Amino acid sequence: MRAFILLIVITNFASTNVIGQNIIKGKVTDAQTNEALPGANVFLQSDWSIGSTTNNNGDFTLKINKSISNDTLIISYIGYRDISIPVSDKTIKPLIILLESFAELLGESVITARRIIAEEFKVKQVKQMEIYLNPAAKADALLAINAMPSSTTTDESASLSIRGSMPDETGVYLNDVPIYDAIRFSQLDGIGTFSIFNTDIIDWMQVYPGNPPLEYGNTSSGLVSLQTHNQLPEEPTNTLSLSLANFGGLTSRKLSEKTAFVLFGNYSPSKIFTGLNPDAMRDIESFNSFDLGFHIIHNINSKLRLKIFNYSNMEGYKYNMRTPSYTGIFDMNKKRNFTIANFISQKDNGELTINAGYNISDESYKYSITDISVDKQDVYLSSAYQHFFKQWSLKSGISFDYRVNKSNGTKPYYYYAQDLIHPTIEFKSNEEYYLPEAFLYTKFDVTEKLILGTGVRKNVVINHSPNYWSYQSSLNYKPNKNHSFILSAGHYNRLAMPNASQFEITLFESNQYSLDYTFIIDDLEIQASVFSKDANHGNLEDKIIGGEFYSKFDFKKFEFQCSFTTIDANINNGIEKYPSHYDLSYILKSTLKYKLEDFLEISAVYFFRQGTHYLPVESSTYDNITGTYYPAYSSWDNSERLPDYHKIDLSISKYWVVNTDLALVLYANVSNLLNTNNVRGINYNEDYTSRFNNLHSQRTIYFGVSVMF
Repeated sequence: MRAFILLIVITNFASTNVIGQNIIKGKVTDAQTNEALPGANVFLQSDWSIGSTTNNNGDFTLKINKSISNDTLIISYIGYRDISIPVSDKTIKPLIILLESFAELLGESVITARRIIAEEFKVKQVKQMEIYLNPAAKADALLAINAMPSSTTTDESASLSIRGSMPDETGVYLNDVPIYDAIRFSQLDGIGTFSIFNTDIIDWMQVYPGNPPLEYGNTSSGLVSLQTHNQLPEEPTNTLSLSLANFGGLTSRKLSEKTAFVLFGNYSPSKIFTGLNPDAMRDIESFNSFDLGFHIIHNINSKLRLKIFNYSNMEGYKYNMRTPSYTGIFDMNKKRNFTIANFISQKDNGELTINAGYNISDESYKYSITDISVDKQDVYLSSAYQHFFKQWSLKSGISFDYRVNKSNGTKPYYYYAQDLIHPTIEFKSNEEYYLPEAFLYTKFDVTEKLILGTGVRKNVVINHSPNYWSYQSSLNYKPNKNHSFILSAGHYNRLAMPNASQFEITLFESNQYSLDYTFIIDDLEIQASVFSKDANHGNLEDKIIGGEFYSKFDFKKFEFQCSFTTIDANINNGIEKYPSHYDLSYILKSTLKYKLEDFLEISAVYFFRQGTHYLPVESSTYDNITGTYYPAYSSWDNSERLPDYHKIDLSISKYWVVNTDLALVLYANVSNLLNTNNVRGINYNEDYTSRFNNLHSQRTIYFGVSVMF
C-alpha cells in the first residue's frame, strides 16, 4: 500500500567553467525512441566518486572540483549498451547521449561499486523506475517480481515462489546481505502482503529465476538481489506521499563533497482505506505500520566507498479468523531493526567488498488459545575479491552466517480443536546455526559471442551441521545482437529456519537445469525458457518441469506484454506421490498500457491461472474429549482443484510539473475490477457437513499523490 515515490529534479541545460570547478551537463535518451532514460549512471572513469544519475527527464549535472585535461565519461543503464565519451575542461556544450538497447549487458556493463561475476545467469534486471511504472507492483519491489512469468506465487502476496519452488528456497539480498524476513504483515506461515523495502532507495534489482549465482550463499532456487543508490545527489530532494493507507516522506541531502544522507519514514493506518472498501476489507479489523530508516553514502576517496543502511519497523494487524472450531480475532504484532554496512574498494583491475549485516526482530501471534512469541537474530559477515583479466575474470570470497530463532508459547493440543475451552500444549524452542562458507567462481570470454562460467561453494561443518558442496556451470551464447541463449545447470543448498510448515532446521537441496532464450528487435521482445528441478527437503522430494513464454510489443502509444507459464510439479514422500501446490498447467499474465503526450498513463492487467490442488473432507467423527468433530480427508487420488483464478486490475497515473520547484504524481488503482470471487481455500462448518469458500481480495479502490520539491 506504499505510494509511488519518484525523485524528480528539474534542470536547465547549460555547461559552465568556473575557477576551480567544471560543470558538465547533458541528457540521456533512448537512441531509437528519443525517450528520456531516468536513473542512468553517469561518472568519470578516473574517479568513480564523481558521478550522478539522470533525473526523470534524463538530465544530469556533474560538478567537478578539479581540472580535467583528458578524461572519459561513462554512461551506464540496465538494458542498454554502455557508452564512453571523452571530456575535458573544454567540454562546454550540453551533451546529448543516445544509448542503444541491448538484450543482455553480460560483462560489458560497468555497475559502480558492485559487479556480479555470474552475469551470464542473469535473466531480468529491473531499475527503480520500472518498479514504479509496473501497474501490478503497487510500487513494491517484490510485488513487481510477481508480475514476471517466472513467478508462480498463488496467494496475492510478496512471498515469492519462483518456477514452482517453495518461498523458503528463494534468497533475497539487500546490498549483498541476506534478508531472511523480507515481508510486512506476515502470518505464521511467513506469507506477507508487502516487502519491507522502500523502493525510493532502491537503485536496481536483479532477479535470477533459476540457477542462483554461487557468490551468494544459502539459496537453492531463485534469488533476488537489490542494491541501494551509490551516487551522491547533486541537489537536495524531498518527497511527500499521501494515500488512502500511507503517509510518508523522504529527504536526501549532500552533506559534503564526499557524503550524502537520506532519511525516510512512513506511517500506514487502516481506517480510511478499510472505510472506503468495506466489502473487500470486511474481515480486516485494522492494520498499522510505522517505519523509519536512513542511508549514508561516504566516498573516502576516489577508490574507496562506505555505505550504511538502517531500517526500523513496527507493524500489526487484526483480522477475523474462521475455522470449524473457532471464530474470532487473529492478532499479529512485530518490531524489527536491521543494519547493513558495505565497504567497497575499487582497484585498477578488480574490486574488494566487505559486507556486514545485523537483524533483530520480535513478533507475536495470538488467536483463541494460540499465543506464540518469536525472537529472531541474524548476523552476517562476508568478504569477496573480484579480478578482471583480458578475457576472463575470477572471484572468490568467504562468508559467515549466524541465525537464531527462539519461539515459545501455547498452541492447540489437537489441530482441529482451537476454541478457548480446548486443551493446549506449551512449547519452547531455541534453534540456531552457524554457516561459514567459501566460494570460487571464474568466467571466460571464449569469443565475443560465447561466455563460459563455473563455480563452487563449500560450507564448513560446525556442531554436526550438514556437510555439502554447491556447484554450477553456464554457457551464454549470443550469435548476434538480436538473439541470446543461456544454458545453465547446478546443485544448490539452503538451510531454512522452522516455520508453520516445517518444525526444525531444514536443508533444501536442489539440482537445476535450464535453457533461456531472448530475442529483441526494434519494438519486439520475446523470451522463452524450459527448466527442470529436483529438490529434496526432509523426507520429501519435489520434481518440477516447466516452461515459460514472454512477449512485449510497443506500437506508437501502446505497450502490450503477455506471458504464459506451465508447471508440472509433484512431491514424493517415500510412500506416495502427489501434486504440489504449484502444479499449475497454465498461468497467463498480460498488460496493456496506453501513454498520452501529457504524461498520463492508463494500464490494464489481466491475470489468469489454474486453481491449486486441495484435499476435501470426506467425513468427520465426533470427538468426546474436545466436543468437536475430527475430519477425515480424502486421498490424493480423489483430490480436487479450486476454481480457476482470474482478475483484471485497472490503473491510471498522471505526472504533473507545476513549476521548476514542484512536481506531482497522481495515481489511482482499481484491483479486481470485475469483483470476481476468486477462491483462496475451502472452509467448513462445525461438523464438516457443509463447506464454504474463503476468497481472495475483492474489488479494491486505492489512490494517492506524491509531491516532489
